[in-house]
Amino acid sequence: MTAEGLREKKKTQAKQVLYDAAIELFKKKGFEKTSVDEITERAGYSRATFFNHFGSKQGILRLYGQRIQGIVEELVERVGPSTSPLELIREIISTMVNEAEDNKEEVKIICTYRMLEPAYLSDITPARKRLLEIITGLVLEAQQKKLIRTDISARELGLHIFFLYQGVVLAIVTGISSSESMLHSVWQFILKGVDCEDSSN
Repeated sequence: MTAEGLREKKKTQAKQVLYDAAIELFKKKGFEKTSVDEITERAGYSRATFFNHFGSKQGILRLYGQRIQGIVEELVERVGPSTSPLELIREIISTMVNEAEDNKEEVKIICTYRMLEPAYLSDITPARKRLLEIITGLVLEAQQKKLIRTDISARELGLHIFFLYQGVVLAIVTGISSSESMLHSVWQFILKGVDCEDSSN
């Protein structure tokens, strides 16, 4: 491994250790009552290292979104050209929801903070922006192939799909339902909103 590669590996490791320490403290004490000093002490890194990686305590919560972004981008790269854009959208939503269920406590912390700070939900982070770009691009492709309705813009349809995903995640972390029971019904709901009138999907 090159010196540059080793440095990147150490940076990634430090970021993950700080993140894990923060999440554990958030679970025990809550986001607001946990200080940066407590996080760095638990992780064994300096404040300077913490702020270099996250910028602020709120910045910690963005790592989950960045991880989801990476998973989705890998998924998009893996699929073959024969996969329909609608099928890929379904696969993306399913993957993101399953990740939320596998990391329920972590996502619950993020959702709780969203309720305390509404601006956090409305802010378009780089990860959210990229996920919306991917979904909107697939919606546009589906429109061009006449697979879905074209009377609404691809961006608007993409936003509707993204917000439905967030609703499923909220249902999971609040214990209303599980991903398995929600995914099918939500996908049918999405299709009723995006299908062409004569579509058999």
